[in-house]
Amino acid sequence: MTDVPPTTIALALGALLGALAASWWWWRRTGARSPAGRAATELASRLRRAELLARHANDIILLADGSGQVVDVNDRFCELLGHTREEALRLNVRDLRDPAKLEEAAGRAGEPFESDAGLFETRFRRKDGSTFPVEVSVRAAEIDGAVHRQAIVRDITDRRRLELQLQLADRMASVATLSSGVAHEVNNPLSYVTANVDFVLSHLDPFPADLVELRRALEDARGGAARVAQIVRDLRTFSRAGNADRTEVDVRRALQSAVTLAQTEIRQRAQLSLELGPVPPVLGNAHRIGQVFLNLLANAAQAIPPGNPERHLVQATTAVAPDGRVQIEIADTGAGIPAEVLPRIFDPFFTTRPVGKGLGLGLAIVHGIVADLGGEVAVRSEPGGGSIFTVLLPAMHGASAPVRPLITPGAMLPLPARPAVTPSPEAPGSASAPPPTTWPAATPTPAGGRDILVIDDEPMVGRAISRMLVPPHRVVFVGSAAEALALLEAGRFDTILCDLMMPEMTGMALYERLVAAAPASAARMVFLTGGAFTPEAADFLECVPNARLEKPFTLAQLRAAVAAVASVPRG
Repeated sequence: MTDVPPTTIALALGALLGALAASWWWWRRTGARSPAGRAATELASRLRRAELLARHANDIILLADGSGQVVDVNDRFCELLGHTREEALRLNVRDLRDPAKLEEAAGRAGEPFESDAGLFETRFRRKDGSTFPVEVSVRAAEIDGAVHRQAIVRDITDRRRLELQLQLADRMASVATLSSGVAHEVNNPLSYVTANVDFVLSHLDPFPADLVELRRALEDARGGAARVAQIVRDLRTFSRAGNADRTEVDVRRALQSAVTLAQTEIRQRAQLSLELGPVPPVLGNAHRIGQVFLNLLANAAQAIPPGNPERHLVQATTAVAPDGRVQIEIADTGAGIPAEVLPRIFDPFFTTRPVGKGLGLGLAIVHGIVADLGGEVAVRSEPGGGSIFTVLLPAMHGASAPVRPLITPGAMLPLPARPAVTPSPEAPGSASAPPPTTWPAATPTPAGGRDILVIDDEPMVGRAISRMLVPPHRVVFVGSAAEALALLEAGRFDTILCDLMMPEMTGMALYERLVAAAPASAARMVFLTGGAFTPEAADFLECVPNARLEKPFTLAQLRAAVAAVASVPRG
């Protein structure tokens, strides 16, 4: 066999490779021109574009099979929910929903994710357990002969926050208009009530010895009118429009106004300590700053169960922070906040309360107002150890703190703060001192009269009821449920007029004690209500059959309630 020269072999291989390259190039050109080739190329291009669109979309895109099992997700899914892609493919769409929303939807016909097409709002749950509002668009599609559903999920947290701000602005504008009208209508009759009381007092001075009780009644009326006037002033300050121009604000005055409005909520649950140290003014709106304090005070009170105010404390302090800002702290000895909940307490619509017991807006409003004023709000808390909310607001440029504190540091203030009434020489003792709490004397009850027990922590209310019912009835007034229990153990009353909300032991707790120990006395109770109910009080009033009187009530209404109880067997 003749040897082939290497040069010839190289030339042959080069020719073969050239032919192969030319064939490949010809195939690419002719294949791309063919319908099948063009379709394959276009399909591949479309798939690449669709993958890019889905992968980098700002919304969550997920694909689930007919049973709800997730079969594919985009990158945004992993970013917003905190799952890896591998974890996502082990989830069902129900695992992504807020459990509370699933419970709400349980009574509705059909699960929205099982529809062929639809648009709805719900809440999604992140891997860490936190939730956020979303808008979901669902559409059914058939893939390889099986029905799948594609969902496009949009985070609407910012939209909800904007809606909240608009709702709040509209609500506060309505409240401002309403409170202004109410203040006008209340202040007009209040002015002539006060003027007429002062007129009578000035023309009957000195009082005849036999009219001492009349003087006491007039002084109580004057004190009550002064208290109403202060509440109206606080309400008007709190309810002015939120977009008003910013002015110099004394945060201590705003805090005191908030205390006035929150006192009904606090007094059932805790004692109050105010340490309003000297602080410079801030640039802001008094109503908005007052709203911050009112929400924080209400939040502090609601963290404490009602019924044992002597065991709990709500403390409000003002001071100058080390960096020169005005620092306001509101602390409570309530249940505290779990660590896993703390990061979300300022989120709009986030709440740990049962459905119907709150919308989760209070702390979100606080955060929004403080941030708008250029300040900060923070919280320190632990379960069982209470909470401390700290608000930091920038002081006005060039302003200095007042020389003196507004309240003596550490002052313990029982709630509500009652107006001082100067006792007269003819009426020895303080006007706020309760009358003796002894069982009625053995003398017979006047004809047509009854033995009546009045229980109210407001001495002026108790004295007013006594004056309205004596004669013909005999009335004993006590300032607490504990005193009432001692009297009821010694004997029975025909009628028991009891304030619903009182410190230490509420009228509700007294009723429960009497149901167990003296059911006949419990049946003869009439509850006196001021219109400010806790959720527990509202539920209680719906369940008990006893009569109730709304304050303020007339003499005719009071006498009618007493007469109605006369038909209840004394037992």
